[in-house]
Amino acid sequence: MIATQELRRWRYYFIDLPLWAYGIRTTSVEKRLFSFFKPEIPSFRDGIITLCNYLGRSATESEIEDIIQKAFRVKIVRESDAYTCLRMSKKRFSMYFDPKGIEHLLAARETRRPIVLLTGHFGSFYSAEVAFSLLNVVVHPIVRIVDYSPVTPLARSLYEEINYRFTEFRSPVRYIYTDFSGKIDRSVLDIMNCGGTLLVCIDLPHRLYPYKHLPVTLFGQPATLPAGLIQWAVKKGALFLTAWNSVEFSDDRKFYRFLTVEPIPDSTDVTTVMQTYADRLTDRVSKQPWQWMGLPIITQYGENGGDGKNV
Repeated sequence: MIATQELRRWRYYFIDLPLWAYGIRTTSVEKRLFSFFKPEIPSFRDGIITLCNYLGRSATESEIEDIIQKAFRVKIVRESDAYTCLRMSKKRFSMYFDPKGIEHLLAARETRRPIVLLTGHFGSFYSAEVAFSLLNVVVHPIVRIVDYSPVTPLARSLYEEINYRFTEFRSPVRYIYTDFSGKIDRSVLDIMNCGGTLLVCIDLPHRLYPYKHLPVTLFGQPATLPAGLIQWAVKKGALFLTAWNSVEFSDDRKFYRFLTVEPIPDSTDVTTVMQTYADRLTDRVSKQPWQWMGLPIITQYGENGGDGKNV
């Protein structure tokens, strides 16, 4: 049984995802892709119900099934973009992305102050830096190093490594890595001192990143999010914006990536920055829950970090 699961994992990451990315979307390929998603369905279902409870809504069974199906399709686009990004170019930009609000980022860059783009594990977030680079905007993504421990299956670890390498290949910058103890590569200092732009996901619960959390209201509930980088960037005089790379479908096979940038006004206050981000994440997830990877672990974002610890 374990050998069969491992074989499916290798086939998913290194055969079916590349095939799908390059347009070979036969019934058999899509069936295998969906079967790989099936073990996650119960946690997504629980997450949908929890989100609805937080927001004071209800969802019918058909609505839940529709969200799950869309979550599957977004997952496939997101993970196949490790391979699709190799086909992206300035000439073909409009085939893959529809940018909105880029003028806000360009205006911020004219100030020559450091910039922090706050995003989340939303839509196809790994291809966002590729989109920015094709628009001649250099951003430096902060990501966690690949986990090669026995906790993570080897196929998944190798896929993450390939994802980093391929997206780097399509972008003029390199990732800035943070390790599992919360330490960030010191190159981030040079980038901020030179007025560069960082791209960072801060939609992480205490269990996954337990460092320097601050309280926010998220989905109408008391929660916490990591704020160490935000506090440091405020001291550096940084400007803050939010960025989202959502995946929109016209049908099961046709889709587009909408890259949206929004400024955060009065962003010299950490509390304002954090709560504005939380409000925008809440708004987007409440409208399109299938875009957010955090949905299956939504209860972990609570004020106690989901592990009984106060933060």
